[in-house]
Amino acid sequence: MFKKSAHALTERQQIMYDFINTNRIGVLASVDPNGEPHAAVIYHTVDTDFNVSFLTKTGTKKYDNLIRHNHTVYVIYEPKSQTVAQITGEAVEILDGYEINQVAAAVFITSLRTSDGGVPPIAKLQAGDYTAFRIKPRQIRMASYARPDAGDYSKIFESIESFELHPTAV
Repeated sequence: MFKKSAHALTERQQIMYDFINTNRIGVLASVDPNGEPHAAVIYHTVDTDFNVSFLTKTGTKKYDNLIRHNHTVYVIYEPKSQTVAQITGEAVEILDGYEINQVAAAVFITSLRTSDGGVPPIAKLQAGDYTAFRIKPRQIRMASYARPDAGDYSKIFESIESFELHPTAV
């Protein structure tokens, strides 16, 4: 899970990676079987191929939604810099116990560092067994609203498409 990318990151990719890796809390959006939206705050990890992983339990609404329809949007916001990253992609359940434990360890460490409650909220739910998902991004859009002068929208947005995230070897 915490592997190095087979390719070097561009400067733009490095900025986006650093933002996602530094700000490890976001909102995951999914859709239920009736087409109704659902969102949940989660802790995440990210690898240098921009795969975002998170911990959940098998009895949660987010688990049911992602098993039925794996398309998702994940949003990370950092208020001080007014920066937001929106990751659109497909979530795939991680089945390897070792990888699930790696995600769990990273999530618990993040929770201990960022909250007074210690353990992440998912640990407080009686909702089945622990599992984890990995979001393979199709697109990452990042906006830094504190960066440009007023009215200069050309410098607010950055975007990386899947072909830029996972270039094929030549």
